[in-house]
Amino acid sequence: MSAIAVAVITFGRPDLLAGLLDGLQRQRLDAGDSMRIVVVDNNPDGAAAAVIAAAAAAGPHPVVSDLEPQPGIPFARQRSVELCEHDDAVIFVDDDEQVTERWVATLIAAWRASGADVVTGPVRGLLPDSAPWWARASDTYDTTGTHPDGADLDKAYTNNTLVTRRVLDTVTPAFDPAFRFTGSSDLHFFLRVRRAGFRIVWCAAATVTEVVPPSRLTAAWFTRRAFRAGIGDAVSRRLIDPRPRTVMVAVAYGLARLASGMALGLVGLLPGRRAARVKAWRRVCSAAGTLSGLAGVRYQEYRR
Repeated sequence: MSAIAVAVITFGRPDLLAGLLDGLQRQRLDAGDSMRIVVVDNNPDGAAAAVIAAAAAAGPHPVVSDLEPQPGIPFARQRSVELCEHDDAVIFVDDDEQVTERWVATLIAAWRASGADVVTGPVRGLLPDSAPWWARASDTYDTTGTHPDGADLDKAYTNNTLVTRRVLDTVTPAFDPAFRFTGSSDLHFFLRVRRAGFRIVWCAAATVTEVVPPSRLTAAWFTRRAFRAGIGDAVSRRLIDPRPRTVMVAVAYGLARLASGMALGLVGLLPGRRAARVKAWRRVCSAAGTLSGLAGVRYQEYRR
């Protein structure tokens, strides 16, 4: 028997949040397990209050909500953790995602079967018909099939992940304000989780879906996201271990990634291999971000 909390942070997406909460209220659990929904609104105006109240009235799973007026994703994520202090495990999901009726049960089953303290699953991007070919070729928008089922991973993110109480009681605080507007506070957390000796496993069956808006289907957005991810990785690793050796390893990693991206770009020039160009560009931009992050560059994607 397990008490599970599904934690959602939200900001300015009431329609998408309503769809997610509807899916969460439709969750079918196995006998003995219980679930509640925890929502933290990071909008100081409390704009999501009506949507949250409607979901709470719909039942059957109880809904707990709070307002985190401090702007920044880490503050809202940390507040959600605090609201879940008595639950056996917390499942993190984004407010723009959609879930099937057995999604929570699938994550719980994988947790029990694997014995791991973190279970994470794929996000399948729902692309419009007008999406460019390179978007369909990139796992930036769809992570299904990126790992074998049950594989051990080095990191995870908060878009579709179960975390046990043991982890949350050990790796504290979970989310660092240093990533207030830059993103990657979840990467930093899970790198620390892995460093603490906890296992992270992949559950291919625990898939969530996400409608990808047109604003994310531009070459500029794709480039910025890869660059920001590289910065986030570099900053995370340096915060975890500030010794000079960490910087040297990160520089070597960035340079190797840059070289492999350029080589992959040449492969992409071959007939029938254009998908390699997408992976190559992402790798080059990520490597540039890693090296820039080590040099002190910060890209504040979420500054309001």
